[in-house]
Amino acid sequence: MKNKKVRLIDRINQQKFLLLLLLPALLWYLLFRYIPMMGNFLALTNFGSSIHIKFVGLKNFIRLFQSLDFYRAFNNTLILSFANIVFYFPLPIILAILMNELYHVKMKRLVQFIVYIPYFFSWVVVGSIFITMLSPTSGIINKIIEFFGGKSIYFMVSTFWFRPILIISYIWRQVGYGTVIYIATISTIDPELYDAAKVDGANHFQRVLHVTLPCIKSTIATMLLLNLSHVLLIFDQIIVMQNAAVYAVSDVLRTYSYREGLENMNIAYGIAVGLLTSLATAILVLSTNKASKKFLDESVF
Repeated sequence: MKNKKVRLIDRINQQKFLLLLLLPALLWYLLFRYIPMMGNFLALTNFGSSIHIKFVGLKNFIRLFQSLDFYRAFNNTLILSFANIVFYFPLPIILAILMNELYHVKMKRLVQFIVYIPYFFSWVVVGSIFITMLSPTSGIINKIIEFFGGKSIYFMVSTFWFRPILIISYIWRQVGYGTVIYIATISTIDPELYDAAKVDGANHFQRVLHVTLPCIKSTIATMLLLNLSHVLLIFDQIIVMQNAAVYAVSDVLRTYSYREGLENMNIAYGIAVGLLTSLATAILVLSTNKASKKFLDESVF
């Protein structure tokens, strides 16, 4: 045991400068992630709803499960989150494979730039772009509709159109990030594997199916888990683009928690909603990781 401790101290001394580089990140997580978690115990109190703070046990959680607004928010969260996953997740893989086939270097870089640049826009900017484009009076989309003889559509207050708008805006902003990661992974594949597949008579589609996809399997599993880790935590996009007219189809768990906790000043209840959301996210990620390990022989942890 003593020898192990000595070896550990020696390794720390050898890598002390690398460990120092990690210190700012560790401090950031400690100050802004872990210490604030201590406030979660307030979910067991009446903090925010009364001047006199007292322990109320599971009262906030019982109220939560009796609230129709909570079930509406939970339902909307599942619909929007999994719609984003279903429609978004395959696109970066497909785009990366297609872009990898571009042999003209300048054209390849131009396409990568065009696809990737929206990721640098904040949701405030993305929301403003879509609100402007879809304006019923001056938006370019409605101008095109009117040009072809149609009537202007109030997209942003339509319960029918609002969810598709959220999904499209999410894909437009996020798809470049995933595409770049898959392109980087594809570039590490040994070219001899493709040459061997050609010799065996594999066509273009078969080379993608039997060489490219198996080689990026671990990246696909990792990206799926990363997406699922925040699938129930959508907030920025919704809070920027939603309005009272579309609460029925856009109010999600985190906007519901925000509204109850800060706007209605029922902070303990808002924390209870946040805790339940985090618990559901953890269960989802662990279950997906287990399924990935079973069916793909790949897991992140």
